[in-house]
Amino acid sequence: MTTVSCSSVDTVIKFAIEKEEKAMEFYQQCADRAKNQGIKQFFQEMMEEEARHRKLLQELDLAALSTLKLAKVEDLQISDYMIEVKFHDQLTYQEALALSMKKEEKAHAFYLGWKDKCMNEKTAKLFEMLANEELKHKRKIETIYDEEILAWD
Repeated sequence: MTTVSCSSVDTVIKFAIEKEEKAMEFYQQCADRAKNQGIKQFFQEMMEEEARHRKLLQELDLAALSTLKLAKVEDLQISDYMIEVKFHDQLTYQEALALSMKKEEKAHAFYLGWKDKCMNEKTAKLFEMLANEELKHKRKIETIYDEEILAWD
């Protein structure tokens, strides 16, 4: 695996693509092992989302990076109050959402931490963009959780 650093945009992109591919593998393994058809489909959709992230990175216009304006993403912070969920074959929909939220939360925090370490403007911007993408993904899952799980109460 590529070592992450702030010195090269190309290195950051390569590293991030590898992280997206690992996430794709994880979600595909979850989809393959899940017994419930709906859970299989959820993890397949998660895998496809990671594939879209990889494609975004592969097609990234480096010249436009410095002028890139990132949309503000609201963090519902639902995952902040959840415990880690480990995958098991009989995972419920609620557990699948929680597992995915925590995974996206960690990815967001990872990229945000690296953004703050970088003195190079382009690599810092790239890490900020990656953190923003992970936050969007987390927000999407948190919205589903809010509407489909918390609404039951």
